[in-house]
Amino acid sequence: MEKGPINALFKGVGASGGVAIGQAYMVDRSRVKVVYQYLLDPSQIEPEIERFKEAVNQADLQLHQIIEEIPEEIKDHAGIIDSHRLILRDRMIYDQTIELIRNEQINAEWALRKAVDHSQEVFAKIKDEYFRSRINDVVYVSERILRNLTGKKVENLADIQGQVIIVAHDLSPADTTQMRLDNVLGFVTDMGGKTSHTAIISQSLEIPAVVGLERITQAVSSGDWIIVDGSEGQVILNPDPETIYNYQQKKEKLAQYRTEIAKYSYLPAETQDRFRIKILANIEFLEEIPTVLANGAEGIGLFRTEFLYLSQKELPTEETLFESFRNVGRTIAPNSVTVRTLDIGGDKFASHMDLAEEMNPALGLRAIRFSLKEVDIFKRQLRAILRASPYGKLKILFPMISDINEVFQAKAILKEVKDDLIEEKIPFDPKIPIGIMIEIPSAVAIADSLAREVDFFSIGTNDLIQYTLAIDRVNEHVAHMYQPLHPAILRLLQQTVEAGHRAGIPVAMCGEMAGEPLYIPILLGLGLDELSMNPMSIPRVKRIIRMASHNKAKKFLHKVMTLKTTEEINAYVKQEMFQLFSDSFGINGTMLY
Repeated sequence: MEKGPINALFKGVGASGGVAIGQAYMVDRSRVKVVYQYLLDPSQIEPEIERFKEAVNQADLQLHQIIEEIPEEIKDHAGIIDSHRLILRDRMIYDQTIELIRNEQINAEWALRKAVDHSQEVFAKIKDEYFRSRINDVVYVSERILRNLTGKKVENLADIQGQVIIVAHDLSPADTTQMRLDNVLGFVTDMGGKTSHTAIISQSLEIPAVVGLERITQAVSSGDWIIVDGSEGQVILNPDPETIYNYQQKKEKLAQYRTEIAKYSYLPAETQDRFRIKILANIEFLEEIPTVLANGAEGIGLFRTEFLYLSQKELPTEETLFESFRNVGRTIAPNSVTVRTLDIGGDKFASHMDLAEEMNPALGLRAIRFSLKEVDIFKRQLRAILRASPYGKLKILFPMISDINEVFQAKAILKEVKDDLIEEKIPFDPKIPIGIMIEIPSAVAIADSLAREVDFFSIGTNDLIQYTLAIDRVNEHVAHMYQPLHPAILRLLQQTVEAGHRAGIPVAMCGEMAGEPLYIPILLGLGLDELSMNPMSIPRVKRIIRMASHNKAKKFLHKVMTLKTTEEINAYVKQEMFQLFSDSFGINGTMLY
């Protein structure tokens, strides 16, 4: 087969940083392309349902075997595969497929494909990237069932020989956990995003990965030489010798840089003039805790609890929630764990919750609004958090507060739960800290009043920016207008920190802005008490902080606040950061590694 152009460049999403240079190994993980439809006689319906159930049972055994064979270094990610075993029998695909076989008298393959297509339509309406990407888990599971139904074998990545770069349409977490570090240099896929489980596992393994390339499988053949640059989110096909040499140099510099920043993992985040700021981690599920500890987090600043609700068929029991919160609290102790109460509803779909469709989910019944309406669900979660509080240093965080009455109502419900536990003689921390997310402009406007009702603030910059600028950051037509350094955003941040500190409460930031090294001098200048971020960002953020000066950061912020436009601010910040930290930032202000 004739090779394509030299140095052909493909741009995607960098899922895991680093550089890999090697030969491509094509893995067929595309969806089963041909699914035949045929009608059943009434006498064939029950046998067809049994055939479907057998394919599900077979998939369950396959996933169980994968868990048994997961390498020790990523054994903590077995829970992700366990969640796939739960999805096997979720109402979205299991119950609906059986209903379609029975009601429409169609074969199992066609019924399953229809059930999955319906689920994808539902998930496509979700605004939140993390929750929208959870449809990938449903697709992974359904394709495994479909391959069992059609007799199409699933290749085991553990059987790969030699050192290669895997190229696939998509990879499931099950695929990623089968990878052997001595055989897989990196991987690239047509599908995927930064928040996928596969991306998270690849980060844990430190395997360079680029996802969301759309058509890379159509351009690459097994044996082709490719370069994967996970830091820049790009792939180079058929590189010439000079390009290979340049990237080999970059790979060596990256290894040196990682060795260098690893030194900062367990050092305090303290500036040259002794200003101390706590650096914590954001997590979605328990399997991320080893990465949290390995990167030197001083606690968990945001434990998103939605996965506990979306990863199983039924609503989680109080006992299930209690065990999860107790395990996190015990593991992270004596450091703190901030548990955000359920941020679900509206645009975040759960198969077991029959939520009305909304015209504008981002502004609808979600987060604290959902909890105050579904009080039984809210109380169950609060009971679990309180019961777990004696086993660690837990905090409670209420999301999407827009009005002080929501705080009053949430605290009243919490008091009811506390009173019930006292009556039942169940121990809990009576002084458990209560905080609120500041992520709506109205909350900033009344931050002085809110600060008198809670123990801490946590700024969620993702939504604050989106709501303030009226920008849907997943809409490709306006996503470029999502600007953390917009003057309005900086003023809202400053107003929030000042209001919190006047009331004597700490102010944290847990949005993506907190983990971006480019913004660190601004965040230091604002005087934030805590920054919570992706665990992988912690060492490089600590490095920048330890090289910085708090007094200079305040002057830096003062200068930034005098600038009138976002463009001026971006240009000034990038220029200054390149001068101060030239070994970490490129000329355009992006991280080199």
